[in-house]
Amino acid sequence: MRSERLLRWWALAGTTAVALLSLRLWTGFHAGTADFQFVEHAAWIPWLKINYAVGIDGISLLLILLTTLIAPLCVLASWTYIQTRVKEFMICLLVMETAMIGVFCALDSILFFVFWESMLIPMTLLIGVWGGPRRIYASLKFFIYTMSGSIFLLVALIALRLQAGTSTSPT
Repeated sequence: MRSERLLRWWALAGTTAVALLSLRLWTGFHAGTADFQFVEHAAWIPWLKINYAVGIDGISLLLILLTTLIAPLCVLASWTYIQTRVKEFMICLLVMETAMIGVFCALDSILFFVFWESMLIPMTLLIGVWGGPRRIYASLKFFIYTMSGSIFLLVALIALRLQAGTSTSPT
């Protein structure tokens, strides 16, 4: 899209549609059970026993609703503030929303890690490109801290995988 105004409207329409669709999770969720609901399961990397497994429980439902309801507000808040590279900003915002929803839905620890890392990349870009006066310093510090934490997270996930024999939560 060439028009920044049209791009903003599409981003707002997309995030609003996702927010409205996420409200269907709320209405279809059965609070009387402790089981994961809306579960999807497929073999992702079978030779490593890594699965694409997503589902939600009561806590992740609230976090997904919070994420999807705040996303249109983020688009609206950036409407006049972001004047440069609007397309790239909106793409980063939408990718980050998608990855955050994935983090809250992931039932496989490796899938969780992939969504977690996918969320950090656009966040680093948002800080580094559209941040305040010390944005490069803040972006670099954010990147270093989160990557060092991610290395420890990856080591812990591998250790748990070796100990438990699977990376998928029981459903």
